[in-house]
Amino acid sequence: MAWNKRPKAAKTLWIAAVLTLFVFSLGWTGFALMKSLEDEAGPYADPGKLADQGIRFIVVLGGTSFAKGMSASDVWGESVLRLLEGVRLWREIPRAELVLSGGAPSSAEVMSALPAFLGIPKESLILETRALDTDDEANLFKTIVGDKPFALVTSAGHMPRSLSLFRSKGMDPVPCPCDFRVKRTLPLLVLLSPGAAGLENSQIALHEYYGRLFYWLKGLLLGKNT
Repeated sequence: MAWNKRPKAAKTLWIAAVLTLFVFSLGWTGFALMKSLEDEAGPYADPGKLADQGIRFIVVLGGTSFAKGMSASDVWGESVLRLLEGVRLWREIPRAELVLSGGAPSSAEVMSALPAFLGIPKESLILETRALDTDDEANLFKTIVGDKPFALVTSAGHMPRSLSLFRSKGMDPVPCPCDFRVKRTLPLLVLLSPGAAGLENSQIALHEYYGRLFYWLKGLLLGKNT
């Protein structure tokens, strides 16, 4: 527009772009967007209550693609927090099985490396390496857990969308959130200041909102929304 001698329109769009970036980089914006999702996810799970419900499977959703030539911790990346929460629950629930997923190009050997290092026996692990997204995970895990209650472990911000997807398949997940990004109240100065942390929280939250909207529209087109 600037090149085509439309300076007013170009200036307006530039200002709008800068303001949008500024607003979404504010600590308060990222905090508010993430907090809504994390509040919906609920608190940390109580393994005693899960055991009382007869929970047998602890499903841990993957969040990182895997690559060769990396240590177990680096391979898991952000998913290590979800895995650690799954292990915490597994240790407190008798005869439970840990069900792990990961995206391509993952492998059973890579996925089992860190759990083995943490002392999880192979007989207590079920590895699923074919899922590329949460929808794939829901479809594949249904053949494992069926319609019985199971513990669903994922990041708190990712939990609401995951619950909706799994329940839409006729499954009965019990939310076990972890990896809370805004669990504590931030100082006022941080909330009012722009920065990379605020922008990252906004990005992650918007990804979840867009994902929920996408699956809602998909269900609407296929006549599956209730």
